[in-house]
Amino acid sequence: MQIGELAKRAGVSVQTIRFYERRGLLPKPQRKDSGYRMYGEEDLRRLRFIRQAKALRFALEEIGELLRMREKGLSPCCDVINIGERHLKEVKRQITELECFRDELTRAIKTWRRSGKPQLPAGSICVLIERTMDTNRQKKGEKSWLSKKVKSTAVRSRSAAAR
Repeated sequence: MQIGELAKRAGVSVQTIRFYERRGLLPKPQRKDSGYRMYGEEDLRRLRFIRQAKALRFALEEIGELLRMREKGLSPCCDVINIGERHLKEVKRQITELECFRDELTRAIKTWRRSGKPQLPAGSICVLIERTMDTNRQKKGEKSWLSKKVKSTAVRSRSAAAR
């Protein structure tokens, strides 16, 4: 199959395929006399593997390392364990970060709904994302900056309305 068909079947762009070839993630393809690249089912399987590994948050360098290890057939046990441990640590960090964001977003949505305002600042979500970048603050149990800000604004608005 030609590069366009491979790209379509793998769910990537032609530029992505060329990029992976330059990075050594895909082998150099056979070429027709006309110069067109020709790919096979193994190339498609490899591209799908790369996409899945990326979805699982493996870096391209790690994916290349995994592919090279597979091509060798056997790898030192310590290498396989090290890669697994490294990735497990990163996955745990990402889960913690996402859980913090989920909690922060849940609190923010409740606060926004209670504020009773017909409009909120356009940057509300941006501020929320910025505030959730610091997972250490979340671990210490501090209230979010956004929750404090929105609550204090709501209190000031109620006070002003009462006057």
